[in-house]
Amino acid sequence: MQRNKPVPVYGKATAGASVKLIFGNQVKPGVAGADGSFQLLLDPMPANSNGQSLFVISGDTVEYKDVLVGEVWLCSGQSNMEYTMNRSAHWYKAKRSQGLDSLQVSQENNPAIRLFLVHRDLNKPSDRNKGWQKAESPWVGQFSAAGYYYARELQARLHVPVGMIAASVPGSAIEPWLPARPSAQNKDSVEPAGKFFSGLIKPLAPYALNGFLWYQGETNCMLNQREEYTQSFLLLIKSWRDLWNSSSLPFYYVQIAPFYYSQSKGKLKQNERSLAFFRAAQDKVLATTHHTARIITTDLADNLQDIHPTYKWEIGKRLAWLALDRTFHVKQVSQGPRINAVSYNNHQAVVNFANAESGLVAHDSSKIAGFELAGKDGKFYPATGMIMKNKYVQVSSPSVPDPVMLRFAWKEDAQPNLFNNAGLPAEPYSTGGAEVAD
Repeated sequence: MQRNKPVPVYGKATAGASVKLIFGNQVKPGVAGADGSFQLLLDPMPANSNGQSLFVISGDTVEYKDVLVGEVWLCSGQSNMEYTMNRSAHWYKAKRSQGLDSLQVSQENNPAIRLFLVHRDLNKPSDRNKGWQKAESPWVGQFSAAGYYYARELQARLHVPVGMIAASVPGSAIEPWLPARPSAQNKDSVEPAGKFFSGLIKPLAPYALNGFLWYQGETNCMLNQREEYTQSFLLLIKSWRDLWNSSSLPFYYVQIAPFYYSQSKGKLKQNERSLAFFRAAQDKVLATTHHTARIITTDLADNLQDIHPTYKWEIGKRLAWLALDRTFHVKQVSQGPRINAVSYNNHQAVVNFANAESGLVAHDSSKIAGFELAGKDGKFYPATGMIMKNKYVQVSSPSVPDPVMLRFAWKEDAQPNLFNNAGLPAEPYSTGGAEVAD
């Protein structure tokens, strides 16, 4: 159960019957409504790693054993969020870093982490919805890798129990995760609007939780969406927060990773810039939505023919760093370098960064890849960056003697080698943001 917040306990009993809730030293009486439904509130509680019994009494007594109090988070999205620990374990030996291998996944045993895996439609009873499970075999292997690595980092740093709810559908566009809007349905969406919102998300409310993790967008990128995605994303964040009656619930998401969208066989043709503009559409929510942040994944794809990056341990950890910094106010760098000023003189661009107070770092080379410059004709050419005095970058290109525009990581295959000292990659950037087209 979620710590430090009122915790609703709800269910069904005989119509009009008295209901009593007992948890620790709390006793909460109530009465079931005319339809038999009831909801009682437990007072806010501090974190507690010692399992306690929750008793619900209405004629019969139902006991839920070994209930912990700590952090509860909901992770959702499409296949990259659904991507399991078992699957991730096959790729544990990646170029940049390593995750848990198959043996380690099978040996995971952390009773302070609890997992609830939602299988498709909560409104339809299924023996596949097994309820809360301890972080041990086989449950860890079947769970979202990004979600589990998030829980692992959070629990290790906060020293409180962490419960993760995972509700994801491979291949899903964003539209089915929104409340049904018949007049605004996108004819290109792969599922009818509202299907997963009503089947997987709405039934979870008002279960007390502390925030959301979202990893989705590849399907909508293939549909060449830009402004439509921004509007849908804003609606998703608002509607999910409204479900839990809290406009301030943290919402942390993943900016989708490098992939050859231009080579995909979808019905809508992509080019090498489509991903960059889609990422800009993802990020437009940041300007108008509080308690929202995202991680960058430009460095987390070893194979650009595979839409499923293997580094789910890094993705989970980076999402946890956002929560540690933004939600829990623990000292933690959670964002990579962000271009905040560009000046042009002496045939070059001088680029200054935020989130680089401890300095800029170039991996593998003294030259920074991923920059492009354009002159007044608007044509972009590859450019080279050099870190100066550990705090800014000079960018130049022999093809652009008088630059007036700059881009960084603005192509689908861009994997720049510019980081801060926390090991987080620099954010993609374009002069004029998403408004500058080729």
